[in-house]
Amino acid sequence: MGEEPENSEHAPAKRGEAAWRANLERIAERNAKAKREGKARREAYEKEKDEQRRLRELRQWAHMPARQDMG
Repeated sequence: MGEEPENSEHAPAKRGEAAWRANLERIAERNAKAKREGKARREAYEKEKDEQRRLRELRQWAHMPARQDMG
């Protein structure tokens, strides 16, 4: 009478070491996701920074007078 059907949407609560391991896995996955997102964000930032530097160098070279060989 007070039992839940086997096809219930709710999994039985884990206890003891199983609960500890499940929590550890959940945290590890969250950390891995944060690391992936941080890496992608950093790569995008570095790419934009490199592009801005390249454009700045091109502008500098465009305004330099042509070099005359002496000799």
